[in-house]
Amino acid sequence: MEVKSMMPTENARLGLELGVAETDSKLARAFRQVNSTSAQIDQRHSAFAEIPTDRPRQALIVTLEPFPVADANLPHLNLPTAGIPTTVVAAHEVERLVTLTDTTPSSLLLDRAADPERSTWALNECLNGHENSLNPILVQGWASYPWASGRLEPGPRAVL
Repeated sequence: MEVKSMMPTENARLGLELGVAETDSKLARAFRQVNSTSAQIDQRHSAFAEIPTDRPRQALIVTLEPFPVADANLPHLNLPTAGIPTTVVAAHEVERLVTLTDTTPSSLLLDRAADPERSTWALNECLNGHENSLNPILVQGWASYPWASGRLEPGPRAVL
């Protein structure tokens, strides 16, 4: 997983041709990092010695907001070719992925990568129709608020 706190430009959001180049420019560093890490895993670099090399490997490039054309089968400019299946996903898609209950994230990602058409779709589209549980971290966080359990204390009221 490579995480970047980036958002698409206005041109990308509007679907303009320049938006593809701007998206590629923003994502190029993440793709290079994925390729570098994958190569280090293959070379048994000490930082990755515990990671098995005999299993399928996939990368997720996680961004703050969705990049709608990042995974599309479009001519990309100056975007390195990924050495392993790589999907650009928004943070909210990762949350949906890790709370799947009717399949595993690995199975969904492997099936998606193996399908020439679905591999170009946004991950969100591949998650539709699957069942999810609540995120236990968010549930616990919500429960920590005073109003979540009915223990809200009355406080001063604003006078309008």
